[in-house]
Amino acid sequence: MSDTLPSPVERWLETLEPPAEPFHSAVIEGRSRFRREGKGPWLPIQAVMWHELGRNHVADLRVGLGPLTFVRGMDGYVDGTGFGRISHTLDMGPEIDQAAALFMWAEAILFPSAWQERADVEWTGVDDQTADVSLPFGAERVGARLVFDPASGYPSRFSADRHKGVGSRPTEWVVDYEDWRDTSDGVTLPGRATATWSDEPGPWFRMWLERANPGADVSAAMARGRSLLAEAAADPTR
Repeated sequence: MSDTLPSPVERWLETLEPPAEPFHSAVIEGRSRFRREGKGPWLPIQAVMWHELGRNHVADLRVGLGPLTFVRGMDGYVDGTGFGRISHTLDMGPEIDQAAALFMWAEAILFPSAWQERADVEWTGVDDQTADVSLPFGAERVGARLVFDPASGYPSRFSADRHKGVGSRPTEWVVDYEDWRDTSDGVTLPGRATATWSDEPGPWFRMWLERANPGADVSAAMARGRSLLAEAAADPTR
């Protein structure tokens, strides 16, 4: 792919130290905060992101403080289907599929092993700091734009038109990456990721990334996602 990659993507790859062994799964761990509609108080959330990189994704969510849990949830994109479950409420539909696929890719794209050997990930150069990428989404595709920091060469922003929920229209969704560093796992990741909707006054989600666990066994998390989808298919009223 090196002959066809845009210059900012090439520069990014040149700054990275290749992993000792290729990996195609990861478990991202860290500290998170979120708030509704980009305003109001920040609430602590424990989020563990399980990835079959660029293919399937499950996130375990716990909103709480210390031992006190307010609500649990699980988001995911498994076998081409997206879902979002908070407590006993389950959101599904075409808009959720698209939103979940973009969320998955916003993290998976940070690991070149998720896309370097794939012919279905297509890059287009925009300028010296910007590249567009067309990503697989079931039988369709979704597009996103990456902006790269001119000093470090690392990605600084991922943006795409993403659905907020069932029945919604696509809205620009922006993820900013900051403070790239080498983790204890030998993987280079941003220290912080911040997500913002363009029609809200401020960011709604922040995560301080601490570990990536490259090559981790994520089969149990994917099985939980498939089990939830099977239960939803068996009971359409859910």
